[in-house]
Parts: sequence; structure tokens; C-alpha cells
Amino acid sequence: MTLIHDNRNVQFRRRIQRRICQTTTAVPLLLFFTVAFIVCGLLQASSSLHSFSMSDQKVLDIHTEPDPGAGVDGEVIQEQTAKRYKYTTVKGYFMQDDPSTDPNGFNFTATNFGLIDRAYDSDRSLPNNGRDLTAWQRFEHQVSELNKAARARHESTSQISYKLLFLGRHGNGFHNVAERYYGPEAWDCHFSTLDGDDEHIMTWSDAHLTKEGIRQAKEANQFWKKQLNEQKISLPQSYYVSPLDRAMETANVTFDDLVTTSDGFRPVVLERLREGSGIHTCDRRSGVSYIKGRFPNFITDKDPLLTEKDTYWDPIYRETNDALAARQAKMLDSIVSVDDNERISLTAHSGTISMILKVVGHRRFALGTGAVIPVLIKIETLDEAVTRRHGDEHEPVTHAGNGWQTKPDCPAGLDLDKIGKKRWNMGLKEFLRRVEDGTLQIEEVAFTGRH
Repeated sequence: MTLIHDNRNVQFRRRIQRRICQTTTAVPLLLFFTVAFIVCGLLQASSSLHSFSMSDQKVLDIHTEPDPGAGVDGEVIQEQTAKRYKYTTVKGYFMQDDPSTDPNGFNFTATNFGLIDRAYDSDRSLPNNGRDLTAWQRFEHQVSELNKAARARHESTSQISYKLLFLGRHGNGFHNVAERYYGPEAWDCHFSTLDGDDEHIMTWSDAHLTKEGIRQAKEANQFWKKQLNEQKISLPQSYYVSPLDRAMETANVTFDDLVTTSDGFRPVVLERLREGSGIHTCDRRSGVSYIKGRFPNFITDKDPLLTEKDTYWDPIYRETNDALAARQAKMLDSIVSVDDNERISLTAHSGTISMILKVVGHRRFALGTGAVIPVLIKIETLDEAVTRRHGDEHEPVTHAGNGWQTKPDCPAGLDLDKIGKKRWNMGLKEFLRRVEDGTLQIEEVAFTGRH
């Protein structure tokens, strides 16, 4: 009995040892897999976060996704319905939509905004067939008659409408001076990523207007006053502006003393109206608190996309033209869904305006800094989604895998320290001084810079 009992004790101890060994082996394995699972999860989350902040994922909501806060009363940019719109430029009213008009050197202040002085069918409904009215008065009457006829054809719902857009590019900014001084190649591969030059002569992050840019905005202001007096033109009924400083200052200088309502000039600041975003610090906007302090009369609480921090500018990737076009399509959709006014002003940037023109089917027409282009558009409300709705173009692609741009490498041998002086035979300080006092003309409408 003692032997049997001892054998059982030995067997029991061996079983215990085996279980302990198995458990001891299993614990590290379990711990290993647990840690591996956690690490992999963190890496995946980190990767997803990186994709959100460094690729197209974060910008999709400004291009294609429903707006945050949609359906909240009072928000200009909300998407209250699933309506979609088709935009078409109504040609034959402005010189700028005529292919024979050369954008290079075109002066909107010398051409009555480019309005073609012609007869309209609607002239017959005016006293004396409109002979006592100016070209702009008759044109505005024509637009109103187009809308009246469209409403008559669609009594229950307004399926077609017409709007006159005044698209204004900001005046000359410090980034424009820097890009011209260093050249597009050096700008794109190096200087555009900086906040300013090493000698602290200029700062171009969220670039402000130069003295030349302010002069251009004042020139636009004086031209509007001339048009109001001589052509009896009507001011825009709604104003929208990019949240970048150079556009807001241009709008303020141009319109502030023209709007005589009790509220004064109160444009709505729209996030989607900003320039192509990413990499270039000139296109990184300041916070909303800064905007409120600098332009206290501007409306910054109507657009839920306009958050305190700039969440759309990206230091790694730059928005493509296709993505920018998609953003402008959404911007127009958000306006026309809530704004019934016929005359609308948008103050923005060369790239933004170029893509708006593409969205509405207008020919390419490059604008110099401070220039304005009026465009009459036809808006058709669509009952269902289509693939061709903006200027009869396919819907643009916004995914980063389809061409989102990273900063190009500087060519070997490009002397960044001397490139500006070599191009202009002068330092940056003298270059800026001559631009601002008007002795050096750097503006070329055909310049390919997108700001």
C-alpha cells in the first residue's frame, strides 16, 4: 500500500509539474500574442490616423462627404436635401466667355466688366425698349426675366434658375512676390514650405496683401463706384469670401464702404472657398479667433466646416486640381441650395476661380491679382445623381491614389541661396520695394502660379 501510495504521489507531482510547465509556457505565449495584438492595433490606428491627416481621408469631408452639423438652422453651407445641380455658363453676354478674347492683358475696368452691349428680347418689356437705360441696367433686367420665365415654366418647384457670379481674385500678396522672385521651381521644391525668408524681410504663411495688393483692391473699389454712378450697376446681394487673409482683406477694401445697409459689409467666410491646400504655407489659414479679431464684421459662424484650427492644410500632400474642382462644386451646391439671390460675389484665389470656371463650363480664363470676372450661370436642379453635371464634365476624382502631390525634390545644382538674386540681379528687399512702389511690374496673367 505504501508503494502504491508513493507511486501515486510521484505521478501526481509529475502531472503538476507538467501542468505548471505547460502553463508557464502558455503564459509567455499568451502574453506575446496579447502584446502583438495590441501593438498591431496601435500601428493600424496610427496608420489610419496618418492617412487621416496626411492623405485624402481628412479632406474628403470638404470635397464629398456630408457637412458636419447638416440640418442645423441658420447654417449657410448645410446640406438640407439630397439635391444636386448642373451648372452651365450662359454664353454671349461677356467678352470673357468668347474664345476670341485673349486673357493676357484683359482689363475688366476698361471694358465695363467685359459686358457686351447688345440687344435682348427682354428690352421690349422696358419703357422705350430700354433705350434710356445703361447696358448694365438692361442686362440685369434680362437676368431677372430669365428667372421669371423659368419660374413660370415650373410653377410648383423651381427647377431652373440663373445667377450672376462676380469672381474676384485677391490682390498681390507676399507669396506672389516670393514665388516670382525665387521662380516656380525653387518655390515649389523649397520656399513654399517656409513661413518666410531667412532675413525676415517677408512672411508669406497665410500671406497678407502687399502695398501693391492693397492698391489693386482700392482700384477695384473705385471701379465699382464708377460703375454704380455711370452704369447704375447693382451691387451683389450676397458676399462670400475665402478664409485666407489676402482674400478677406481684398474683399474688405473693395466692398466695405460700398455696402450702405445698417449691418454694413458682412460677407460669409466659407472654408471651401480657400485656395488649393497643402504643403504651401501661404495656403495655411489662421484660426477663426484671429479672423474675428481682424475682420469683426465678417460672418464666421455660418459654415460648420470653418473650425478654429485649420484641419485641412496638410504639410505632406497638396490638393490636385480635380480635388479642388470637386470642392468648388460642393461650395456652389451649398450656396445655391439656400441662397435665392441673383447677384453673388465670391472673393477667392486663382486656382479656386479656375476650378469654379471649370465646374460651370466656362472656358479657361486666367485672372491677374485683383482682377474680377463676371459669369452668368444656369442652374438646373437634378432629380437624381448623374456623372456629368458640372460643365458637362465627368465628376472629378478626389482620392489621393489618383495624383495627390507631394513636394518635388529640388534639382541638383539649384543654388537656393542665390537663385533670386541670379534671376533678378537684386536682393529680395530691393525686389519687394520696387514691386510695392510700382517701378517693377511682375504681374503676368498667364503666370502658372496657383494662388
